[in-house]
Amino acid sequence: MQNKNYKTDIIPGIVIAIFSIGYLALVPGIQTFTGLGSTPLTNHFVPYLWGGSLLALSLWIIVRGFRRRKKYLAEEGKIEKTSLKNALMEQREVVASFIALALYVGLMDLVGFVIMTILYVFVQILILTPREKWGKTYVPAAVTAAVSGVLLFYIFRYLLNVLLPVGVLKFFGL
Repeated sequence: MQNKNYKTDIIPGIVIAIFSIGYLALVPGIQTFTGLGSTPLTNHFVPYLWGGSLLALSLWIIVRGFRRRKKYLAEEGKIEKTSLKNALMEQREVVASFIALALYVGLMDLVGFVIMTILYVFVQILILTPREKWGKTYVPAAVTAAVSGVLLFYIFRYLLNVLLPVGVLKFFGL
């Protein structure tokens, strides 16, 4: 009866499929940039590639979940109803990651890329670390977050010339 957790494939697979379909629906709205010449690949290619890959993977996860469900029922397992609260608590790391990501994206223009990236990486490391190991994780997580945030900003802003939201750091001349 090891296939009892088939819902951990079906439900996230459906959610990810919905997100990827929404993402793919927004791709045609991206303004085409011709650049310096003609190329068969426009700036729609990578979003379609990512969205299509995400959709394919989510469908694979859904199929895997239904196969697990079928095997579970064949082993004479009973389907149990799960409350939304219990389902969210079982997947609290995933829910917390989505909330952290939404806050990261939502506050990036206001606060800025560097600060939000540092905060997001720090929080994400804590989310993915077991709570009993948090005491030993704070310093390495803070160092990792600070180095990755500053390094990514430097690479994108100065090496790749990609404009990123500066946010509150504009008061310091960045």
